[in-house]
Amino acid sequence: MAPRQSSLAALPDEAGEARSASVVIVDALREGIIRGTLRGGERVRQDAVATRFGVSQMIVREAFKHLVGEGFLKAEPRRGVSVAVLNPDEAWEMTQLRSLLEAQALEWAIPEMTKADLEIAARTLAELDRARSTDRIIALNARFHEALYAPARKERTLAIIANLRLNFERYLRFTWEETLHLDQSQQEHQEILALCVARNTEAACALLKRHVLATGTLLVERLKARAAG
Repeated sequence: MAPRQSSLAALPDEAGEARSASVVIVDALREGIIRGTLRGGERVRQDAVATRFGVSQMIVREAFKHLVGEGFLKAEPRRGVSVAVLNPDEAWEMTQLRSLLEAQALEWAIPEMTKADLEIAARTLAELDRARSTDRIIALNARFHEALYAPARKERTLAIIANLRLNFERYLRFTWEETLHLDQSQQEHQEILALCVARNTEAACALLKRHVLATGTLLVERLKARAAG
């Protein structure tokens, strides 16, 4: 039987001129993990990555350290690194953090929203209604939420939210692909936007929090069911 081809071969290897080799590797591995090319629990060998990208193992170690810090890779003593497994406990924790931080960002943002901000959010929802591919849905979903929070201009909070959403994208992809959650999510998006237009901060933040928690609860249930099955 022919040996199984390494999933590293499916990763992109083009390097932008302005990006360091480490950043190129971080982006490629992260994208592979998010899209499922590199599966949860799969060992990622330092020497194989170095060969694949034509760089030193020191550069690969730097990339691994970054991805461990982001939560995409898991380091184990004397065993190297492996792709972090989708974990219901981690999904629950990230959901709780997102519900708190995103509701706070929206509370800060609503008084600062302009007509242009609201129009951007509305156009994004219209595009999301037409989206069919998982990639497009997830990208537009993120863009809609970013449009709502951006007027807050709280850069530290927005950076934390962006990092949490990046880590949560693997989980969101699983939710969209394994459930029929999009219709309910879109209805809630429309309601949140309407409350923002009405400047009903309290109701908008409460609905946003329920929206985030509902997605997370559904995801945790699906992950637990998959593990049990």
